[in-house]
Order: sequence, then structure tokens, then C-alpha cells
Amino acid sequence: MRYTPIQATLWILAYLALTVLPVLVAYSGSIPEARGFWIEFGVGLGFVGLAMMGLQFVLTGRFHGIAGTLGLDSMLQFHRQIGIVAVILILAHPVILIIADSENLAFFDPRENLPRAFALVSVTGALLLIVLTTLWREAMRIPYEWWRAGHGVLALFIVFVGLVHILQVGFYVSEWWKQGVWVLATGAAMAMLINTRVIRPMQMKKRPYRVSDVREERGNSWTLGFEPVGHSGMRFTEGQFGWLILNDTPYSIQQHPFSFSSSAERPQQLEMTIKELGDFSSTVGETPVGVTAYLEGPFGAFVPDRESGRNMVCISAGVGITPVMSMLRTMADRNDQRSVSLIYGNRSWEDVLFREDLEQLQQQLNLEVVHVLSQPDEEWTGEQGRITAELLERYLPPVAERPEYFVCGPEPMMDSIEPYLRNRGVPLSDVFSERFKIV
Repeated sequence: MRYTPIQATLWILAYLALTVLPVLVAYSGSIPEARGFWIEFGVGLGFVGLAMMGLQFVLTGRFHGIAGTLGLDSMLQFHRQIGIVAVILILAHPVILIIADSENLAFFDPRENLPRAFALVSVTGALLLIVLTTLWREAMRIPYEWWRAGHGVLALFIVFVGLVHILQVGFYVSEWWKQGVWVLATGAAMAMLINTRVIRPMQMKKRPYRVSDVREERGNSWTLGFEPVGHSGMRFTEGQFGWLILNDTPYSIQQHPFSFSSSAERPQQLEMTIKELGDFSSTVGETPVGVTAYLEGPFGAFVPDRESGRNMVCISAGVGITPVMSMLRTMADRNDQRSVSLIYGNRSWEDVLFREDLEQLQQQLNLEVVHVLSQPDEEWTGEQGRITAELLERYLPPVAERPEYFVCGPEPMMDSIEPYLRNRGVPLSDVFSERFKIV
């Protein structure tokens, strides 16, 4: 579940090679006469941007060989950032071509070719829509599941129209083998989407679960217990997560990622703890015992190194404690006595999720818990406010001790703690992060 700097470099080089592959294909074999720098530059941006868009299906395909090494959370963050870059490159393609030669405006002229103009205008709108709905989904009040479904459809539409456009223009793909490369690459992207939305659900249907427990927790949270029906359950590593469907069919668009909060030593007693936040999670407490559920996973590289037995520092806020609880419960089942420091932020003492469990685990493990409350009552004598750099300096061990750092919580907390740890001199390879979002 870990990766070395060499492995990370190889993944980056592989990604870069795939993004520039269309340009290499274009300049292989029979090469047409050059048309000026800016024209060729604009065409190159279009090729690279479309390749990036196609590779988005790989990043979101939940392939264990990739996500298990790099971590699905890191991949999804990269997916979001590189997706914006891809959109910019694709949009820059027609802008540069039109500036370089105004005759290229004819591609958008319905009087010249109505289907072509309609397709290009539509794909331009799709590009803008995919970015706007990603950056401002919550502000636009788009339900997560509908955004996710629409996101995939828009991306597939963009890639398909891009392929048709390249084949119709044909300037750099006049040879049959070049056309074949583009068709195969587009087909591979479509196959990945089919794998995620069709084949995976078919496999999940053979391994259903039953909701065996619905337990109210502190902090407006609920723990759902799952027992396997007709199979041995799911083996996962403490700190990982899975995709949950509460429905009679695994083809439902109501699919959401949640961390396991139970011990990895008990695969037949899976639990997920969910806070009431988004559209789906706000009604999770109403889930009836006995309802059918489907779990896909496990995913994530937010896991401790069991072999080395290194000490751990966990920094969490709110429901971000759930993967850490899985780690601690697993350690208790294994009688793992490595040193663990937990700095845990909440609004009030009554909101502290797993408060009693943590007190019990302190008796079983070599565990120190520092509670940080942002709105404590008058009787509170512990740490107050937010988890800040100043507070962390009082509790973190020396960098030279090289513990593993696990940081999990909402994005504002992550955006402040991750840079702090880097500035403190903590090696990037020692920091593992999970960002919790509203779903």
C-alpha cells in the first residue's frame, strides 16, 4: 500500500508519456506539411487535452493496482486538478486556431456544416459545465449522486465528440493505423466507464450484505453494521474505505464512499460510521435493519505500516476520526503496543464521536488523546479553539523520531495542517491524508 519516490516518479512519467502519445502518433509515419507554429501549437494542445480527458476514466476507475499504491484519495484530488487543466487545454485549442487563422471560425458556423457546428458548440458547453458543477456543486445545490452520474456522461460525450472531430478533420490521422490508435484509445475509455457502471455492479450483486445494526453515536452520527450474505465478507486494511449502496440493486446511483470504523481483524462484522451532513447522510439514521446493502472495496492507502511498527501521530476532526478508530480497534485486537498520539478536534465535549470508546482504548493501548474543542463549556480545562500550528508544536514528537502521520478531516483543516507538516520538515512519505467531503 506504500510507494517509494522512484515508484511515484515512474507513475508520473507514465502519465506524461500517455498524454503526449497523441502528438508522437501525429508526427509518426506520413507527416503533412507544417502550417505555422501557432496552428501546430493549438492542434498539439487539443491532442494533449483530449488525452488527459480520456485518462480521467483511468483515475476514477477504482483499479486496485493503481489506487492501492497511490491511494484513491490522492488520485481523486489529482483527477480534479488535472481535469481543470485538460479543459483549459481543450478550450485553448479552438481559441488559438481562430486567432491564428480566422477561417477556422467556419468550424462553428452552422451554415457551413450544421451537425459539426452543433457538436462543437455542445462540447464547449459540456466542458464549461463539467468545471462549473465540479467547483460549485454545493453552492448550486446539486445532489452528489446526480452530479457524479452527470459528470461521467459529460466526460464521455467530450471524448466521443473529440474522436469524431479528429477523424473528420483527418489532417494528422490520414493513415489507417493512426485512426485505429484513436479509436482504440477512445474505446478503452468507454470500456473503463462500462466496467465501473456495469461490470462491477454485476460482481457486487453476487456478494450482498445485510444491514445488521443501526446505532446512534455522538456528534449527529450513526454506525451501520453489515453482515455478509452467502459469502465470507470483505478483507480490508485498517484505515481503508469502501463504496456503499443501500439498495436492492447495485446499479443505483446512490453510491457513496465511507471509511470503515471497525477492526480489520473482524471482516464479518463490518461497520461504517456516517455523520449527518449531505443529502444521503442526512437520512442514514432512518436505515431499517435488514435492508440489502452492497459494498465495493477496499480502497485507500491511508494505512499504518504494520511490519515496521513505527509510532503514529493521528490528527483528526469530527467524523474524520472514523479511519483512525479502525486503526485503534485493529491494534487492540492485535495487542499492538506501539505509541499513538491522537489530536482530535470537535465543537463541544458532547460532540466527541467515539468518546467512550477512546477512553476504553486508552486503557488497552499505548495511546495519548488530546481533545481540542472549538466551543467548550465553562468547565472545560483542556485545549480550546482549532488545531493550529502552535497547538501542534506542543504535542508533536521531534521530526527525527520519524513517526507516521495520519491526517483526516474537512478540507480547511487539511489545507492548514499539510503545509505545516511539510514546513516542519516531516518527509512527504511519512504523511498520509484523507479529506472528508459532504455526500
